[in-house]
Amino acid sequence: MNNSNAAYSEKKIKPGKATAFFICIGIAAMLWILQALNTVYTYTITVPVIFKNMPQNKKPLAEIPNNVKVDIKASGLKLLLVLANRPFKTIEIDLNTLKSVNKQQNYILSAGSVNFKSSFKFETQIKHISPDTLYFSEKNGYQKNVPVKVPLFIKCALGYGANKPVITPAFLTIWGDTADINRIDTIYTQPLNLINVNKNYNSELVIIKPNSNISLSESKVATNIEVAKLIEHTITLPVSVINGREFKQVNIFPSKVKVKFTGIQNTFSIADTILFKASIDPLKTNTNNKCNIYLSTMPGNVNILSITPKEVELLIIKN
Repeated sequence: MNNSNAAYSEKKIKPGKATAFFICIGIAAMLWILQALNTVYTYTITVPVIFKNMPQNKKPLAEIPNNVKVDIKASGLKLLLVLANRPFKTIEIDLNTLKSVNKQQNYILSAGSVNFKSSFKFETQIKHISPDTLYFSEKNGYQKNVPVKVPLFIKCALGYGANKPVITPAFLTIWGDTADINRIDTIYTQPLNLINVNKNYNSELVIIKPNSNISLSESKVATNIEVAKLIEHTITLPVSVINGREFKQVNIFPSKVKVKFTGIQNTFSIADTILFKASIDPLKTNTNNKCNIYLSTMPGNVNILSITPKEVELLIIKN
């Protein structure tokens, strides 16, 4: 009886052929994975790029790429870690840091001049970059500098105001045929619509090419809009007379008015009040010998709330 139980127990513990087969497959797979992770591969990766500081006096002979293909050499493990960072972060390439040839006509992309680690997160051996050279030629034709404007619609949150946008650069150089260039006096960016704004706004805006044959020194401009709280002010102004020489004497009642306005915080000072001028034109007196008051001059970036009184009474003595 004991011998029978021992034989049964031995037969039960001994693995079957199927189990042994799968164990061998698992071990083989692990060995294959370890070998694959340690094997060195060459792999091509596509990386998004953006170029800055383009040469202003040259034009590209081919379209500036938005992506470059990079052949990297790395172990299977490092390659797996690199690919885990997809989609890759856009790399900014400054042409001022690239090696140039042919009297600065062409610019060479190399592993030493492009920081691929910022996108890959790991040091890798770069075997080749495609394209590896940016080709430029001298820009021919007429050129001139023109201002840049932003088609802007901005509505600030209640109690806030915005200054005029600051565009950098404020002027661009354009190249092209004389007939095309002469018709252009301003370059515009893409439209900008801002609603319920209560803080400073900063962004890059794409330049809209007015003509496919026109070359631009920049493709984008930086736009900064300062937004701050509005402060209410009230000032008293004397009323001046326009076209007063047409009459012997013009008497105004009252001779002063109060102007209530809002200005953006930290952009308006008391010294700016000299830029306000309240005026009347006696030639536009109505039948009641009254004349409307208007501001003939005022500083920028203010919003007039009220003028009190809106009109004054005149006593005119004619020549």
